[in-house]
Amino acid sequence: MLSITHIVVTLFLVQLLTLDRNDAFIAILFGVFIDLDHLSGLAKYTKANGVGAIFDFESLMNPGGQWKSILHTPMAAAMIAPLSFVSKLGVPLLFWSVHLLMDFVEQNFLGNFSGLEAGLLLFAGLGLASLRYARYVLVHDAPTLGTYIKSEMTEFRALFRARPQTSF
Repeated sequence: MLSITHIVVTLFLVQLLTLDRNDAFIAILFGVFIDLDHLSGLAKYTKANGVGAIFDFESLMNPGGQWKSILHTPMAAAMIAPLSFVSKLGVPLLFWSVHLLMDFVEQNFLGNFSGLEAGLLLFAGLGLASLRYARYVLVHDAPTLGTYIKSEMTEFRALFRARPQTSF
């Protein structure tokens, strides 16, 4: 699946499960950033197929491509399940499983960014917006859609503002 689909589905599940900030970080790590392993696999892929193969989309999207690491195989469960058990969190295993399931469905049934993946992205995005709006309505007096959108934009901008420097 496309990274944006993984991001939106992961954020939707974080909101649905009402995870706290620490669990949400773990969820995003295992649900989205697990794809960073493709960068290390890409070096092996380039070595095996040449630099020109990077620009061959069909070759890159081959499910058996050498650019995937062990984190994208069921064997990774042998590493992630004990991590989940030791940390007493089901979050890593749950979000890693969702990520692999999404990739499996895309590779074996849907194809690269098919109409069904676009539908999943839209459904998850609408679900995420609905959950956030419902929580906003519960907390605020006389909420309107306009005040909700302003609130979301303010939170979004705050993510990119410089944090104050603290000196010790």
